[in-house]
Amino acid sequence: MEYNNKVIVNFSYEEFGYPLLFMLSLTLLGLECPLGYFFIMAMLFYSFKNNRYDFLIQCTMLFGAFRYYDDDIAFPFKLADVALVICLISTLLYRKDKTLRYLLGLTFIYFLFLFIIAKISDEAIFVQFRRLRLYMYIIYFMFPLLVFSKKKFEIEKLFNHLFIYVFIISIFIILDSVVLSSHVFLPRAVYGDLTYTTLKIAPFSAYYRIYPQPIFISALLLYPTMHYCKLPVWYWLGIAGGMLCTKTISIMGGFIITWVLFTGSWKLKLKSLIIVITTLYIGSITDEKLGGALRINQLFEQFSIFSEGNQVLDDMESLADFGSGRGAQIIPKLELLTSTDKQLFGFGFLHDKLTTDEEYIINNQYYIDQSKAEEVASLVEVTQIQTILDMGFIGFIVQHVFYFLIYLIIRKYKYSSYYAMTLVCISLFGIGGFAGLISHYGLLPLGLVLGSVLLINKNVDYETVNSNSRI
Repeated sequence: MEYNNKVIVNFSYEEFGYPLLFMLSLTLLGLECPLGYFFIMAMLFYSFKNNRYDFLIQCTMLFGAFRYYDDDIAFPFKLADVALVICLISTLLYRKDKTLRYLLGLTFIYFLFLFIIAKISDEAIFVQFRRLRLYMYIIYFMFPLLVFSKKKFEIEKLFNHLFIYVFIISIFIILDSVVLSSHVFLPRAVYGDLTYTTLKIAPFSAYYRIYPQPIFISALLLYPTMHYCKLPVWYWLGIAGGMLCTKTISIMGGFIITWVLFTGSWKLKLKSLIIVITTLYIGSITDEKLGGALRINQLFEQFSIFSEGNQVLDDMESLADFGSGRGAQIIPKLELLTSTDKQLFGFGFLHDKLTTDEEYIINNQYYIDQSKAEEVASLVEVTQIQTILDMGFIGFIVQHVFYFLIYLIIRKYKYSSYYAMTLVCISLFGIGGFAGLISHYGLLPLGLVLGSVLLINKNVDYETVNSNSRI
């Protein structure tokens, strides 16, 4: 299916009312207000009865938390694990067509591989499962199938609902960052600790950084904005404002690189690249005028360590500073990986608090704060490196082959490139230490997209689909 002419999306004020109420209910939950539980449960019930698109998006936000609320405090268990259990059980009960059987077979082979890696490791399985399960959230693609099991599904309606929720989140980010200079609408964004009894604001006192977890779901808009619709200027201003208030170049870069990669012709790619370079140049000048508030020049300055060529590889202190200190996390853990000859299959899924084996305890000399120097060689922010630490280079290859094989299975389906674009974007987020393919932050949105692609092609034999129907 090809959109030769994009649909012009016009919003009405009424369309924003109900999603806004739900997002405010999440705010109450984040502020630890008891009323938040009542409003959220009531709205989920209403959505399930009256609008499954709202229900699907709302459940994804609630399951994933995305720093809307503290999932260690709000509930006695993580709702992402509830989603995982529901989806695993549904694989036994849901009626499967040929494509779904192939996908589930592939997925369970991948899960088996994860457990084999855990078995190879010296660490106890029950300790490793705390982190191993994070790789399993891709099974969330079953949830959209359950929600719409007896309902007609129109992907354009999903797009329209996503547009509204992402815009509201962007406005919340702008309000917290610029207007209130405090974590109010998104009270559990990183470093947010306010409750409904301790609200504190300082209007227009600072250009506050709001970390980007709440807006991860915007990765689901790349495809429809490229292929499906034209959005009004005021909408783009809201989205751009929200992105700038995250001050997170790695997230913006993920969007930009994905956009350029999936832009059709080389002429369009070149045009997009010129626009990006021009925007970065203007942004750099603006950042300098604002005293580095946008953090654009900070990114460029980090690459200055490579100005001396390969000599920098002998300067571990400089490498440790690279990536806003992410290098300091990575270097000693990779050194331990190689010194213990675990490059092929990794350490297993070590836990930063529960792992006590002295073999995996390191003293990280590269941390500025040496009070945190002693740690388990378990966690780094860059998700691709994290995968190598957990599963080695073999696991890294298997993981990426798995997600590529999913695309091969659905490649002839309408909207198959929706999955491909979202996969690339979320994986790119992981380079900056966000989302990626190793946690619910990235895998719940990706699962939602994959499930949506399966729904729109339900009961279609992928072996007989006309390849001209692809987007």
